[in-house]
Amino acid sequence: MSGNATYQALGTDLCVESTTPARLIYSVFMNRAIRWRYVFPSLHLLACSISYVGLLIPSLQCLGIVFTFVLLADLPVSLLAYALGWKYSALAVTWIFVAGTLWWYLLGRAVQAAFLGFAQRNDPPVKLTG
Repeated sequence: MSGNATYQALGTDLCVESTTPARLIYSVFMNRAIRWRYVFPSLHLLACSISYVGLLIPSLQCLGIVFTFVLLADLPVSLLAYALGWKYSALAVTWIFVAGTLWWYLLGRAVQAAFLGFAQRNDPPVKLTG
């Protein structure tokens, strides 16, 4: 596809001469109403909430095991929680809820930036307009 196309990326209008397949894929998956960078943090917060409810309500105790898998999935961030958990369990759980969700958000942003860089690797120099 050739011609002059205008794209919205990183808050600026980009004018490029052609559209690459990677850019089209990026625009299909990343510029939709649901922002993909929010999916994994939302799933993390949901898993933390479900596991914590499982730890608090005795009849739902079987759901408490989910927190073990959350700790494993958050391994770089959860190392502090492993250290704090023996003496300050409330602080460790709060750390996993807050820092773990932030960790997954930052991972989503990094993947989005990497994919955007990959999609624009062969583009001509950018002319900023506006």
